[in-house]
Amino acid sequence: MNWTNRFNAPIGSKFPAAAFLLAAALAIPAVANTSLTAIYQQQSIRFTHLESYGNDTAIGVDDPGFATLLRESGAVLTWKPGERYVLITTDVPVVVSFSIGDRRYDVGPISLQASFAPYQRGDEAYLPFNEVLHALDLALRQDGAVAVLQPQLASLDVRNEGDRVALLAHGGAPIRPRIVQQSGTAVTYEFDGVGTTLAGTRPIGAGGVRSVTIAQSGTVRDPKALVTVQLMPGGAPAAPQQTDDRDVLLGFSGAGGGPAAPVVAEQSPTPMPPPQGPPAASTPQAAAAAQPGNSNAATTVTGVTVQRVAAGVSVTIAIAGNATFEWHRLREPDNRFWVDIQGAQLQGPPIEQNEPSPLLSMRVRQDDPTTVRVALSLSGPKSIEVSPSNNALDVEVGDNDVADVPRSGSGSVGSVVAVSEPNAAFVTPAPSDEYAEPQNPQDTTWKFGPRGESAPQYVPTNPRLIVIDPGHGGSDRGTIHGGVEEAVLTLDMARRLRDILVSRGWQVKMTRDADVDVYAPNADAHQELQARADVANNAGARLFLSIHVNAYINAGPYGTTCYISKAEDVAFGRILETHLAADGTKDDGVIKSHLYVTLHTRMPAALVETAFLSNPSDYALLTSPAWRQKVAQEMADAIGEYTQEYPVPNQPAQ
Repeated sequence: MNWTNRFNAPIGSKFPAAAFLLAAALAIPAVANTSLTAIYQQQSIRFTHLESYGNDTAIGVDDPGFATLLRESGAVLTWKPGERYVLITTDVPVVVSFSIGDRRYDVGPISLQASFAPYQRGDEAYLPFNEVLHALDLALRQDGAVAVLQPQLASLDVRNEGDRVALLAHGGAPIRPRIVQQSGTAVTYEFDGVGTTLAGTRPIGAGGVRSVTIAQSGTVRDPKALVTVQLMPGGAPAAPQQTDDRDVLLGFSGAGGGPAAPVVAEQSPTPMPPPQGPPAASTPQAAAAAQPGNSNAATTVTGVTVQRVAAGVSVTIAIAGNATFEWHRLREPDNRFWVDIQGAQLQGPPIEQNEPSPLLSMRVRQDDPTTVRVALSLSGPKSIEVSPSNNALDVEVGDNDVADVPRSGSGSVGSVVAVSEPNAAFVTPAPSDEYAEPQNPQDTTWKFGPRGESAPQYVPTNPRLIVIDPGHGGSDRGTIHGGVEEAVLTLDMARRLRDILVSRGWQVKMTRDADVDVYAPNADAHQELQARADVANNAGARLFLSIHVNAYINAGPYGTTCYISKAEDVAFGRILETHLAADGTKDDGVIKSHLYVTLHTRMPAALVETAFLSNPSDYALLTSPAWRQKVAQEMADAIGEYTQEYPVPNQPAQ
């Protein structure tokens, strides 16, 4: 939705942004200014717009020191007062997207959770300082009384290319590896000037490489990251290849080890996610004292390898740190298995690829800000054995079919290794994801919820009527991108939804069924929006659903968001979100905001921002008739579920 039109929109619009800020006002900390001087690349940078936020630190986007750091690291920040999104585009480039009032943030395709939500004080936005540094591949370290912004060896992606293995190293500063030790069985590379939190060993077993070990040496001001590659018999390294100032390719070839799948998808590496442990120290200086190996360090899934073994395949999930896990599998004909590594971050980009029998495919992704999911599609009801260790979780899939096996289990890896198989019951995948379990409906930040456990208090005079509001139209085109207009897309999705609902026995009333204004051409916002609310209020409708398309000043933000305003809206919004989470774009959750049409309709109401026309991936979805039909189907299913769960008193359930 475009900020220049009269409709109350959540992105870039002053009125909705004010609603966000009002909703988040109670979370803004008392002013507790502090400052920090840190060494970065041999220069001293002084940060002055710092505020204490509980045990953490926030940095203002107008801080001159912050501007210097962004410039020196090759990053660009985009934000205007009153807007919701704060975007940082790194030199990789990767877009880091923060939202005012929302702890969730994105680093490229990975969704994470910050220690606190960004907020706005006056005309300045404040961001979680530690999360910003990690997104820039930096770590705040202490060298005696001096704070140091230490560049990091942020990722080491492993790719299998037939009889070759390639290691793609990415750093927070220019990296130039040199060989410091080499023999027929191992080679060690030293990366001067960068530290790392990736310490640990991961098995490879392909392309002449047995395993890779990462360690750190040197000092805080002069760190060194060490990468030692253990070779298989016949394995040989190639000369390092500089692909960019901050990217180096280390190639290896050789026989042995059998085929193995790539550890990461073939795309640019993403920055190392920040630690998700207990809160950091209350000041930047104290936070800088944290060193690698600290018990608060992030647990990361550093790689996933697939290797043929005698009676099947072995999937090794390399894990650095302590984590718990849960696994589930489905009966025939689904034959699917997934394991959730909880309290963990995926080190690199997601993986989705085909695999040899008895597997069909594997998918690895950051399922939510604290859970990594590894999902396997099996060629049949194969035997599965799950074995944790202190630094990995092994899943062995056998070639032979089995009659009946446990359907779920759990355990832990790291300092405590445990495994159990408590449940053999059938597990049904949730509608939101083909591998997912139902989401927790309480995972929101509401200060209110449905009134008790009963149905909402509003009683419609026409309980069989649903009002659909296609956003914009007539003199208001909404957002326009690439020649595609929001007003056209919303009407198309609304008509598709109407047809599905009518076929299911519902009565449907559209606020507009053509490309027209509801009140009058060029009317003001109050007149137009009140006219839409009046359609539903005057008809005594059961539900009101407004459909919109989002946009932003650049291509960073993407995803689907459900907005509600009243206590009566909460349950409807949550059910909508659950169904729309399967639409193929990012689930941005349910947000309370004083949008006019949801606030001024008496019945349960929601406004759905289906996707961003300004984002290339979302644009491709929005311009697909099949995708718009899918969204309409999901909305219809959500309406059906809601009306079953919250029937109108003394009326037959729909």
